[in-house]
This record gives sequence, structure tokens and C-alpha cells, in this order.
Amino acid sequence: MLHDGRHQRDAGGALRGLAHHLDNWIATIPDFGDAVRKGREVADAAVVSALYARATGTQRTMTRVFCHKGQPVTVSYPVELPPDVRACIFWLRNRRPGQWRENRPFVDEADEEERWRELEEASQRAERMKSEYESMDARAAMTSQGTMPAGSEAQ
Repeated sequence: MLHDGRHQRDAGGALRGLAHHLDNWIATIPDFGDAVRKGREVADAAVVSALYARATGTQRTMTRVFCHKGQPVTVSYPVELPPDVRACIFWLRNRRPGQWRENRPFVDEADEEERWRELEEASQRAERMKSEYESMDARAAMTSQGTMPAGSEAQ
């Protein structure tokens, strides 16, 4: 019963309230505990696979039985199952909670405005430095060519 991944509460209920005994057996009988954990892993892997297929879309082969001239005829055909948006959201909220969780942290507008102001100031400083370096390069080029106006060397 536990080998198919059922939770021990479910199995304990099926065994008339023996869930506390199952917990004890898992803790004290190593082979039993390993078998239960292995069953959980197998069940979890099957669910992950099914959820992924549901989230990304998949193709399934369906079988239908028809009656043709009094005889049963079995026909198999492919069916395209499109991606399921809820499965996508569930997958992403669990795999990337920082980006997809429903209650993302609130961004304070005052903090946001402060960040933009700091970025704007940094951009202005960078522009001023660029202008200063360009004028220094121009003066150095003129000096090296001997085209600097008289009296401007002191600057």
C-alpha cells in the first residue's frame, strides 16, 4: 500500500487507525523505512512528470472501440493536449518562487523614486566626466600639434 506512494495516514486509515504504528515501524525497521521512502520517491517522480507534461503540453494516444457491421473495431489515434496555464503557474511558483509567487514583496514608491534619482545623478556625473575628458583630450591634441592659443597653457 505504501509502495505506491500513499501517505502513511491514508494507509493507516485503511488499516483501521494504525498510522502511529506505521510511523514507529518506519523509524525502527530500516528496511521498512527504506521501502516507504522509495515508494514516496517513485510516486513524487510520477507526479512531477505528469505535472511537467500538463504544463508544457503533450500528445497522447487514445483508443476507441466502434461497432462496425456487428463487430467491435478498435482504433488508436493521437490527441494533442495543449499546455495547461494553471499547471504552468503551479510549476513556476514552486520552482521560481521569487519571480512567480502570488504575494511578491511590496515596492515602496518612495524607495523607487530615490533609486531613480540616484541613477539620474550618476548619469549626470558620468556625462560631466565624459565632457571633461573629451576637453582634456582636445587640449592635449592641440598642445602636441602646437595649435594651442597663446595664454591658454596655464589652464
